[in-house]
Amino acid sequence: MPYEAFKHIHFTVIGASIALFILRFIWVMKGSEMMQKKWVKIVPHIVDTLLILSGIALIYVTGFTPTNSPWLFEKLIALVAYIVLGFFTLKLERGKLFRTFAFLGALGWLFYMAKLAQTKMPILFM
Repeated sequence: MPYEAFKHIHFTVIGASIALFILRFIWVMKGSEMMQKKWVKIVPHIVDTLLILSGIALIYVTGFTPTNSPWLFEKLIALVAYIVLGFFTLKLERGKLFRTFAFLGALGWLFYMAKLAQTKMPILFM
């Protein structure tokens, strides 16, 4: 598959992952029963697995690696921060204020990852 195909797959799966994250945050904040549905527990893991696989495919196709592209290393660090804050948002039994700040922090890391992918200019570990 050429670069463009992997890129479009990656962007599509990113959109699905973000939409599911926001939707699950809303459900958690409302105490919705939707969070107990089987598909809500399974689909996000499938989407995130596809996201990681498409990212690996892009690394393979482009030749960018975390060792030769500092922006990609930084993006992976941002991904870890996003995952941790996503866990705090959706799984950690804390108050609504804590969950809201974790959610906003996770969105901040998402925007930072998008900016890194767009500009390829790292700023944290120059």
